[in-house]
Amino acid sequence: MFNKRIRQTNTDWKRRAGRPVVAGFAAGMLMVHGVIGVLPSQAHAEASDVSIRNWYSYHRFTVPELKPSWTSKVDNYLDMNETYALVNAIAEEGKVFTFAGSKLIALDAKTGKRLWTYGKDLTPYITYQGGVLYGLTSDHKPYALNAKTGKAKWQSVTSTWIDTYQRTEVLIPTIDTLYVIKGSTTFALDIKSGKLRWEADEPLGEGHGTEYLEESNGVVLRTFFVQGALTSIQLNAYDKKTGKKLWDHFGQGQALQIKDGLVYSVDTYSPMLEEYDSSPERKWKINAYNLKTGVLKGSQEYTWTMPGDPPYTNGRGAILVHQDKLYIEQGDKIAEYPLNLTKSGTAPLRTFQRPYGDKMALLGIVQERLIYKNLDISELTGIKLANGQEVQWHGDAPVSQIDVYSKGMYRAQRNGTLLAINMMSGQPVFRVSTEGDLYNTTLKTNGMIIIQAEGKLLGVKLPAALK
Repeated sequence: MFNKRIRQTNTDWKRRAGRPVVAGFAAGMLMVHGVIGVLPSQAHAEASDVSIRNWYSYHRFTVPELKPSWTSKVDNYLDMNETYALVNAIAEEGKVFTFAGSKLIALDAKTGKRLWTYGKDLTPYITYQGGVLYGLTSDHKPYALNAKTGKAKWQSVTSTWIDTYQRTEVLIPTIDTLYVIKGSTTFALDIKSGKLRWEADEPLGEGHGTEYLEESNGVVLRTFFVQGALTSIQLNAYDKKTGKKLWDHFGQGQALQIKDGLVYSVDTYSPMLEEYDSSPERKWKINAYNLKTGVLKGSQEYTWTMPGDPPYTNGRGAILVHQDKLYIEQGDKIAEYPLNLTKSGTAPLRTFQRPYGDKMALLGIVQERLIYKNLDISELTGIKLANGQEVQWHGDAPVSQIDVYSKGMYRAQRNGTLLAINMMSGQPVFRVSTEGDLYNTTLKTNGMIIIQAEGKLLGVKLPAALK
């Protein structure tokens, strides 16, 4: 289909250039029953009002094509509420758990054989921890199942449904607690019984919470969008046993790191008060708070100056922590710092060149590479932490979904194929024909990848190089 569109575009271009194609004759001549006549001079192809050609082409790689070990029909994720589009299937313990006919099913990842079926009219949400699956009934009552047998361990009598504009709903299991977050409300359930321990709401959030929740040393952290002089994010801390709010800090984002009883968090509020477009001066400020009390224990400002002339529109980008190092986007650079709040005026340990373009978003660090996503075309670019070298991973068709597991990068492409690439070498390894166009997350378990196409799963055995 992709090549067909190119051919059609080329034909249109020839017509617009004033060269109608008449096979075997000069332009303007017509033969009927052996008589040659001249076409009327005003005859021509109708010109389009707008015509744009994408000159970017993909070179098709010659790689081994693997056949799926199995295919199974499942509920189409495109028909689901977008809240559940990324949580309707998981792969664990050599099994795949997903939904068919609004029932939860378990498939053997190697053979695709159905192992068990549970429930009916379930909300298409499933998560896993320690041999147990957690999900939601149609009326949003959490339940727990034995992942091996599909037998119910419990179903809560508490519904976590809240009518809010924010549709995000997240299940987060820990060792002894199942947290369910919906908007600005947090539910804490006993992990063994499903009994509700406590429920807490942030009234200033007015239903607008994030998906962030983190538990550490008896404290639960969450963030919300609240109103102040400006709308900003707010970091809250709750007592894990009771749900009582311990402290909150307006303008503080989620924890970059929790270490030695301190919560490291970015101050997102004070930069809003600066003359952002006209001033070349930039800074990020990180505060360290006592986890239990919220008392400020230290701060560190990281400053830099934007080059060139105003307006400055791309000067304060992403910030993240990796192995006690802090990475901050600073215009066209990425600066690496020690995560240290004891010194002022800290200089970066080193800097890297940021990938070119305003639409490049920093996602994180994988395989010692800063990973960037192009927001226009969803392609990935990497910066090696070892030497700052830029690396790219090319496919041979526009991409719908990319997933990375260890050294394997899996590109589900919009030409009916999935292309697997060795992330370290950048070389393609194999492809799989899927006959799909749009895809959900590619899963991996026990030496198999599971491709989620529209309304079906395909199980593919990985070669040794990518296991």
